[in-house]
Amino acid sequence: MKSMTRRAGRQAVSVVNFESLNRLPVPASLREARGEIVPGMENIWYEYVPSCYQPGTCLPLVVQLHGGGNDGRRWADYTLWHEMAERKGLIIIYPNSPDYECWSCQERDIQYLLDLIDLICSKYSVDRSRIYMQGMSNGDQMTLAFAMAHPEVLAAAGFATGPSSGDILDGDLPSGPLPVIQMRGEKDINWKLTEDTPDLYETRYSMNDLNRDIWLDVNGARNLPAVSIQGKDNFLFYPGTRSPLVQWEIAGMGHREPVYGAQVFWDRLYSACHREDGQAKAGTPLRPVKGDDDLILIALGSHMAYRKNERIPYGRPETGVARMFVPADLPHFCPFPTDEMCETEVLCAPVEFFSVLYSAETVFDEAGDTCRLTFPDGRQILLRSGSLLFEDQGEFRALQKPCLKLCGTFYVPVGELCQMLFGSCVTLADDVMCISGHWAVLGRYTARTVRALLGGEMRPRRK
Repeated sequence: MKSMTRRAGRQAVSVVNFESLNRLPVPASLREARGEIVPGMENIWYEYVPSCYQPGTCLPLVVQLHGGGNDGRRWADYTLWHEMAERKGLIIIYPNSPDYECWSCQERDIQYLLDLIDLICSKYSVDRSRIYMQGMSNGDQMTLAFAMAHPEVLAAAGFATGPSSGDILDGDLPSGPLPVIQMRGEKDINWKLTEDTPDLYETRYSMNDLNRDIWLDVNGARNLPAVSIQGKDNFLFYPGTRSPLVQWEIAGMGHREPVYGAQVFWDRLYSACHREDGQAKAGTPLRPVKGDDDLILIALGSHMAYRKNERIPYGRPETGVARMFVPADLPHFCPFPTDEMCETEVLCAPVEFFSVLYSAETVFDEAGDTCRLTFPDGRQILLRSGSLLFEDQGEFRALQKPCLKLCGTFYVPVGELCQMLFGSCVTLADDVMCISGHWAVLGRYTARTVRALLGGEMRPRRK
């Protein structure tokens, strides 16, 4: 017989259902529990007690709330909290919502969770100073409703891709400070969208803003946040005089809770949080969010850069702002656009950017048409206005976009130069540029927050 492996037309492309491929460790010791907590109703919840548990030795408690269309048992298969329970010594509960697959976020459900926590504390040795609640989507909304009403019960609260709208909040505010971490997916935009929606991101991002802002005042966190971008994880840390707030955006993620979420919630916030004499206390977590020393953010229309938790002016407010230069629409011998280097736009900043952010000495010729940069290590760069050509330590090199002198300001393509000179990782999101010495992918929502801090602007998105 002929070999079956020589079939013609074999393709190296396979169709895969990625939605079904999210295998997590099975919570083998999960126990179902039932009881009447809401009067006249049989309530169901699921308990995970770590193997290290010993009666009399109090352990922290994590209350994990499922999203809409789900329940506690199914949700236990979507998270790593049971793995964290074994490694950190935690008790985890996954309650079913009283209504079928949906939290009402009203007083009845708030009281249900309050009474359930009391029941668990009477059943097991629980450290009442270290109780945490976290939910996803509709569970995010339920966590917010509970945390605003009873912050005194919790040591910290976590939220994932489910911000509450202004209509749902109805003007309600937290009744006290609480350490908070809010996870948001950059592409979590599924909220009342139609073909006529002018900006797919605006509604959801405005809700993210609202859910952040209601905590800033009560937590005393109206300060500049520290920015850290580690790969696709974008963190903004507001220290707060009373309690901290962490915003966590994942670039490229939609309406999901990340599979490693429990690790981040614990390491970045919960591990440092407890209550003492009725007050929320937050020390230094296992992995504190600190501003990245090698990360710089600039925004279209702003004369400032953002580094760590500081706004740093590098140009004049009127004429020294970052500008986007777009290609002229001119006839070309190729009838189709190919995104060739002369067919794409570029974000440029005044050359003084390198003086301020990289401590380079800047010397212009008499006409201001060339600029020599000398960096602290002695490296010299010669840039020419209106030219792709530049010199690096006396050797000729070429940019894909030229330097330009306009109205007395010498503009340079900062992102490309940083890539060529320093091997920087450069990403652009909604007219905000991230320049980093490590892998860092700027998310749109983080870009939105930084743009507001820098007083920048954004062009309307294309539909």
